[in-house]
Amino acid sequence: MTKEELLAKMQATIDEQQVKLESLKDKAIDESHEALDDMRAAIADLEPKLEQAKAKAKELAESADDVWDDVKESLESGWDEATSKLEEGWNSVTSSVKSFFS
Repeated sequence: MTKEELLAKMQATIDEQQVKLESLKDKAIDESHEALDDMRAAIADLEPKLEQAKAKAKELAESADDVWDDVKESLESGWDEATSKLEEGWNSVTSSVKSFFS
């Protein structure tokens, strides 16, 4: 995978997670106080994970092309791990607030 391909993959994941997070925030506007507390906790859990993903993408984008081959495997596996944690966090959140999405 090239640097550009990994960056595109990272950005697609970030964009997808950002849309999900914004949807959760929008739904929080119309919910009960108890539901809002659950949603706020979920948002508080997901936002830092998304920011970490953005930081990793920025780090990759700013890495020099001549060191790409040296860091490629580390960055790819790190991104896969970060994506997995972000998706696990999202799945955990959505299962606890599933009623908001039906």
